[in-house]
Amino acid sequence: MERPGQRFLIKRLAVAAACSVVILLTLWLPLLAYVHCDGKKMKEWKAVAANWVTGEESRNLMRYHGAAVLKITQDRVYILRESRWIPVRKRTPG
Repeated sequence: MERPGQRFLIKRLAVAAACSVVILLTLWLPLLAYVHCDGKKMKEWKAVAANWVTGEESRNLMRYHGAAVLKITQDRVYILRESRWIPVRKRTPG
């Protein structure tokens, strides 16, 4: 047999658990984004791209290949096709 306050206690515990989960997610998700999006690494990649591929060249490559994403490394430019990175431009030495 249930006591009269038992149902009230269960409801309060459920609400407290739900609020705790919401608070943890609210704090955890921005922290996770901050850890994975390091500004220093982004600046390094932008510097690599700016060294040999200009913004206009990258827009032209994206337009020509119909790609929404380019991967630019120190010696090549890749586009994403069928879950694979395909090289579309190679850096010329000198």
